[in-house]
Amino acid sequence: MNYLLKLKNETLNLLRFIRKPNDFQFNYTFKQKISLIFNVLVLEIIFSLLIIFPSQYLAEQFIIVEETEIFKNLTVFETVVLVVIMAPLAEEIIFRYSLRYNKLFSKFVTKETWDKIFPFIVYIFSILFGFIHLSNYTNDSWKFYAFSPLIIASQLTGGLLLSYIRVRLNILYSMLYHAIWNLLFGIIVPSAYVLFTPPFVESNPDYHIKIEEKAFISSVSFNAQIKEDKIYYIQARKFQFQNLLDYLYGKGKLRSEEGLMDIDFESEEGISKEEFLKILRKKYDIR
Repeated sequence: MNYLLKLKNETLNLLRFIRKPNDFQFNYTFKQKISLIFNVLVLEIIFSLLIIFPSQYLAEQFIIVEETEIFKNLTVFETVVLVVIMAPLAEEIIFRYSLRYNKLFSKFVTKETWDKIFPFIVYIFSILFGFIHLSNYTNDSWKFYAFSPLIIASQLTGGLLLSYIRVRLNILYSMLYHAIWNLLFGIIVPSAYVLFTPPFVESNPDYHIKIEEKAFISSVSFNAQIKEDKIYYIQARKFQFQNLLDYLYGKGKLRSEEGLMDIDFESEEGISKEEFLKILRKKYDIR
């Protein structure tokens, strides 16, 4: 009950800041700072489960949301360096370092004026932080931009929460929170999802197929035996599902949001590409 009361108070503090951001820093102990970060993390996860993820799912019913090649083909080490370390450091410096009144700003603007414009500064930097993440995706259609607020809803929300932490604590704690969030949803959640997702396996006298989803790339390989439009053999390791569709059916003719796969397929008599597509559609969303 004591923790729920603390979480309620933190929620109210956060909502007050979002409604009208003000440049005020808490005089917290280290333990209190870590507690604040943990509480904000809990609140963001709850909000994401209830609002953000359903909104993104809704957007994905109308458009294909495909990440750029650099994000689709990262090793675990590259993800740690780029997503967990470099991105939080760079983005916090660019978008939130300036969210405190300091000696440099005092030469150009009074504290009274700063307090008046501060909410607009927080909102502008949070919006810019969100929309710059559209560059993470390859889609360039009008539908993509129409649904873009839903696609980047997590970053828009995150921009405000990180601003709260940066202002109430300091820039190092916003970097820490940013890194924790990226670690959680860039590595831990995808790895857990793949770990607990059973492979797609189907065997009958005509063919055997096994497809396992993978979270991160390592060594990529692809071998296939296809004759006269019949598929006899496919073996792929850490291969993008979209690349398989492009290889078999022509680039861009079919689209899917599925990611890395290990694929094993064998058929002594061979099956047509259309039959193979029907098999894939039993498990995967292909448009």
